[in-house]
Amino acid sequence: VVLPTESEAAKHAITPFHCHSNPEESVLIGGRRDLLFRLDLPSLVLCDLSSPMLHGMTQENLPKRATRVPSIVVPPQKVHLVCFLMMMIIIRSCHSFRSMVRRFVGRSPFLWHHQPPQPIVAPLFYRTRSFSSEESLPTFVPNPLAGNADTTSSLLPTNSASTTKTADSDDALATQFRVTAPFEPTGDQPKAIAELLTQLGENAQEAAVLRGITGTGKTLVMSHVIAGLQKPTLVLCHNKNLAAQLARELRAYLGQDSAVELFVSYYDLFVPESFKETTGRYVQKKSVINHDIDALRHRATRSLLTRNDVVVVATVSAIYGLGLPEEYLNASVEWKIGQEIYPSPNGNDDGDGFFDALNRMLYQPVDSDDNFEPGTFQHESYEYNETKSSSGPIRKHKITLWPPHERFPVTITADEHQRTIHNDTYFTIRSLEPGTQKGSIPTQSLRIFPARHHVTSSGRMEQACVAIEEELQQRVDELKAQGKNEAMAKLQERVLGDLYMMREVGMCKGMENYSRHMNGREAGETPETLLSYFSSRFGKDEWLLVVDESHVTLPQLKAMYFGDQSRKKTLIKHGYRLPSALDNRPLKVDEFWKQVQQTLFVSATPSAYELEQLKQSSTGFTQEPVDMVIRPTHVCDPEIEVRSPTMLRDKGSNPMNDLAHEICQRIAKNERALVLTLTKRDAEDLASYLNSYENKALDSAMVELENTSINATYLHSGLKTDERADRLRALQKGEVDVVVGVNCLREGLDLPQVSLVVVLGADSEGFLRSETALLQTVGRAARNRHGRAIFYAERDTMSMKKCMDVTNDRRKKQLAHNALHGYKPRSTKGSSTMTFFDLLRDEIEAEQQLEFTKGGIDKSSSPHLTLTKVPLNLKDSKKTSIPTDHIPGLPGVYFWKDCDGSILYIGKAVKLRSRINSYLAPNANHGKRIETMVEKATTVEFVLTPSERDALVLESNLIKKHKPPFNVLLKDDVHYPYIRASVEERLPKLTISPYRPPSGESKSRFFGPYTSFKEINQILDQVEETYDLRVKSLEAGHGSGSVEEYNELFQKAMKDVFSSRSTAVLKELRTGYEEAGLLFDSSFNSCRDIVAVASVEGDDSDIVVHVAQLRKGYVAGQFSYTCSIPREAEKDSGIAESVQMVLEHRHYRSGGEVVESWFPDDVLTPVELPDPTSLRKTIREVRKEVEPARKGSITIRSPGKKGPRQLVDARALEFAKSNAIQAAQERKHQRYPALKTSMDGTATKELAEMLKLHQAPSVIECYDISHTQGEATVASRVVFREGRPVPELYRRFNIRTVEGIDDYSSLAEVLERRFKRAGPGCDEAWAAPDLVVIDGGKGQLSAAQQGIARVHASLIPICALAKNHEELFVPESSSPVNESTDSPAMLLLRHLRDESHRFALKTHRAQRRRSMGR
Repeated sequence: VVLPTESEAAKHAITPFHCHSNPEESVLIGGRRDLLFRLDLPSLVLCDLSSPMLHGMTQENLPKRATRVPSIVVPPQKVHLVCFLMMMIIIRSCHSFRSMVRRFVGRSPFLWHHQPPQPIVAPLFYRTRSFSSEESLPTFVPNPLAGNADTTSSLLPTNSASTTKTADSDDALATQFRVTAPFEPTGDQPKAIAELLTQLGENAQEAAVLRGITGTGKTLVMSHVIAGLQKPTLVLCHNKNLAAQLARELRAYLGQDSAVELFVSYYDLFVPESFKETTGRYVQKKSVINHDIDALRHRATRSLLTRNDVVVVATVSAIYGLGLPEEYLNASVEWKIGQEIYPSPNGNDDGDGFFDALNRMLYQPVDSDDNFEPGTFQHESYEYNETKSSSGPIRKHKITLWPPHERFPVTITADEHQRTIHNDTYFTIRSLEPGTQKGSIPTQSLRIFPARHHVTSSGRMEQACVAIEEELQQRVDELKAQGKNEAMAKLQERVLGDLYMMREVGMCKGMENYSRHMNGREAGETPETLLSYFSSRFGKDEWLLVVDESHVTLPQLKAMYFGDQSRKKTLIKHGYRLPSALDNRPLKVDEFWKQVQQTLFVSATPSAYELEQLKQSSTGFTQEPVDMVIRPTHVCDPEIEVRSPTMLRDKGSNPMNDLAHEICQRIAKNERALVLTLTKRDAEDLASYLNSYENKALDSAMVELENTSINATYLHSGLKTDERADRLRALQKGEVDVVVGVNCLREGLDLPQVSLVVVLGADSEGFLRSETALLQTVGRAARNRHGRAIFYAERDTMSMKKCMDVTNDRRKKQLAHNALHGYKPRSTKGSSTMTFFDLLRDEIEAEQQLEFTKGGIDKSSSPHLTLTKVPLNLKDSKKTSIPTDHIPGLPGVYFWKDCDGSILYIGKAVKLRSRINSYLAPNANHGKRIETMVEKATTVEFVLTPSERDALVLESNLIKKHKPPFNVLLKDDVHYPYIRASVEERLPKLTISPYRPPSGESKSRFFGPYTSFKEINQILDQVEETYDLRVKSLEAGHGSGSVEEYNELFQKAMKDVFSSRSTAVLKELRTGYEEAGLLFDSSFNSCRDIVAVASVEGDDSDIVVHVAQLRKGYVAGQFSYTCSIPREAEKDSGIAESVQMVLEHRHYRSGGEVVESWFPDDVLTPVELPDPTSLRKTIREVRKEVEPARKGSITIRSPGKKGPRQLVDARALEFAKSNAIQAAQERKHQRYPALKTSMDGTATKELAEMLKLHQAPSVIECYDISHTQGEATVASRVVFREGRPVPELYRRFNIRTVEGIDDYSSLAEVLERRFKRAGPGCDEAWAAPDLVVIDGGKGQLSAAQQGIARVHASLIPICALAKNHEELFVPESSSPVNESTDSPAMLLLRHLRDESHRFALKTHRAQRRRSMGR
């Protein structure tokens, strides 16, 4: 008889078991389903279907070995009757009993599918069978035992295509955990396994504690418990290192058939958003995602949704929001061979389009193999000619998609068809090919899960936006009532910007802070986490929680919530977030335990909390921790020795040398060591010291160790997850002799090669040197039979004493046990040195080596492909109308703006024109965010910078200032780092600071900024190589060196590297990297206007005066003014007067129309102004009108000539000058515009065909003869190159030999004089053109030919454009050669002629001004 719970089974078992002399052979009553399958079956099985463990079990789907015996289903109210019945008839034959059962069932009101009483709660869905990962996602089948409950609240997947069972199939609920370890449990392991299975299985205890010391094999015990209970399991660890190691070991013990997955935080770098009230400093979230770890997270959730035999090893990341499981499931899409689907939503299709489905699942398109990674897809289309098709070529599409939950990409091919009835386009799927390591395997159907766990439907998105708007209005009213206008404005700006992005592209920066609205939760409601996936899939009672190293992991669970809430309440208070951000949070402790039914705590040093859980169990059984003291290897706990640094120095040694000698002894035995320091910097410095250590023999006992080198490395939280695992593996393999760390070398590390553990500063009482921490640390040497621990301390603290007492007690027990049984200790070999991340890396490399074409169809195997690749253009309208020809290929920062002038996006580029054109290319393949931005943009503006470094810093500062809605940085709120010299400390040092604090907040000195950590590390490495500061600091700090000598060395390094008067090579390296700081980080440029002057090409009298406004690290504005210099004025004085006039009467006078930041504290000009006092007076007067409260002097200065100011001024003027030259170029283009068809080659190609030239003309000259009131005849020449005016080559000719007005003779003279200068060696202005154009008809054309023929043997191609009817004539043709007057070629020629008229008119005006002056 199988009953719902073990407790109920025990209650009903009392009477039957005592009413028969041999109950073991007659009646078996229990509450565990595995009893039915794992023990010898009796001749009769009666089972109660109200048991939650047996939902869906009927006569048809019992295991095949159970169907040989009679079986009936009994409702719970009949249990006592059945027990009594079994006692009465147990002595009868099986045949007679079968007959009685048949008669009994025939008269009874209960049958196989009897509805259980209402109080018994059944899951709403049941699984009808297990299924493999290759099968399609199962559908959901309502459980007939669940009554009329709401069928949408819980989803348990099943496979509807396989609900019919065969005689050979396994039970639907039976999981398949099997321990495949190559060794049997030994030591205390068998006893621990049996006790835990009894407590968690038979007794159904809610909690159990496994208290096992290091090296006793707790992981193997854990594996046997999982296999014995046959429950899906969540294993919680407290850091990524241990999670990776534990996942590796569980995979080895449970075999490859089970799914052992890893679920840890996917951030390589994460700094949460925060606001510090004491300093007023706001820090945006900084994050860098590791996509490999993200792929593991997807594999974990996919295994939870598709398998029963799954173990997920997770960190506390499991208690953070993960999105709704049903949203994740509903967002998935299944495609089948032959399925018709629209590429985009269509009125005739009720569902999403193909590409819209990918977009909804958050897959990003990429156009480069370099960017192809999980969560992206590539798309290409080709014309494909069928050999026997008469309907013409077929457009084939190939989509290569990489789901994060798959090891390899999948390939989807489809044919494009046109539906004539509705005049629309649709796809027919022709092949679905999931990738494998050996290629791809075709399949009939394929289900794709989303690229991210947070998925929101479009309908819910709009509902969320409305809810956010309502909350914003409520919060704005609250802040307004409190008088917090600044916080109110800040909050409105941020939230409205986020709503804009969410509606436009479906996401925004910090979108997780709106998770409550996105998921439709109420305020304070429990968020969805990884635990929700367990509960939704298996039910609350059907999975097991294992808390590894529970003494550390459980405090983390509690601390996560309170730390998160404290930080966010401060953000809400100051207007950075809405109150709903509080619901983007980890689980509370009580919320966590409400979702967990059964827990196994595992620790060598369990805390009082775990032991208290045993007492609070409701099962009624006496519960004690399960202890493991004896190791399978019989290794005893290490001896502990305390050494005093003072006593070592008295003996002529020091702690550093003593430590190095101990490590050398381990190296000689091929053993390893761990050293623990108190800070990360000490760990790095000590590793550097040990690497440079040269061992010297101090006595005869050390001679064999002389010249032994040490290979050391450090390990701490500053390293990336996979880097930490790599360094531990290197220690295991012997590539590293010693690892120096802080807090990452304690719990759970399987390092049997380590025989020495050293704790520096063991007497520094605190968290890192507590009793628990010291016990765990000492335990790292307990896997090696030569294990030993050394504490460097001046005194014995209470924690040290307790640690040594506990260790000595264990050691006595272990020694006694070994002596009693004659065991000899042996060091373990440990598990494989390949970490879980190594396994992942191998898979990734295999994926990258796949022999399939990711970028398109392999043409070598498709002979019918055309030569032209035709990418699918989802957007019919591209922003090709935005002009970019004036943009230079120089470094700078660009701004995309909409029709209202609002900044949409800010970026930087090494070559501005190429970068901006990449957005507008017809085949550009951007993500939805950039696509939306380009669609909205109407203009693009830019600022030139002297170098790429300047562009990086300026881009960062501008983004912080303007907060464009479409900017999403990899590291939000990037701060470029500085070198910090902590001169105020006893032992000053050089470190990296992510930012420079406000003036007066720190006594340290800061140098920078630097645009990359590579640059700053190169400088610090060179300093360290030259001065050895870090090692000297370590020695001085631990008494091995002099503090005074170190400070003298530090001051020398500061003088050599950072002094402005230094000539050292290191200073040149530093200042080269700090060049960007000269412009955008210097205090000289904090509120400064920089003036530059540039000449307009083609007009000697015109100049551009350019004013660049620098304000607190960013460019606040740029303004250009064009003015003319009188010809009679001297050039320098004329420029100075023009600058004075522009600044005083035009630029600063216009400041009355704007708000603050228009007026500077300092004006830097390239020339000395005639009257700077007058300019200062003007600025002060206008500033007083706009900013009456602003005080302070105004300085007008010329560039500095020495010291730091000289470098800053030179850099600033270089910056302003480059932008002034660009403004002059744009002024030139405005004055001399060019037609688009002239520049793209269309016009010149047509002209070559019209004039029958061999090639399109590149350089074209046009000549015109003009008069002023019948006198002052002047000839003008204009030059076009590549369809664009070149005004610097324009020339005018005074007529010398012709009297009166004779246009023909004048043309002949001018052309003769012009081509006399076109001989070999002439300069560019007089080189022969590709074509000559004459303004006139046939007569002018003939005269020009005669002039050219006098000096030039080979005639130059020539034509004439008559203005009356816009007719084009060529030699030896009496009729015009043009058919149209508005073709691209004719428009180019007319542009040439009009430009020659304009230039001639300008010449006449200049002559009149000169004559009037005379």
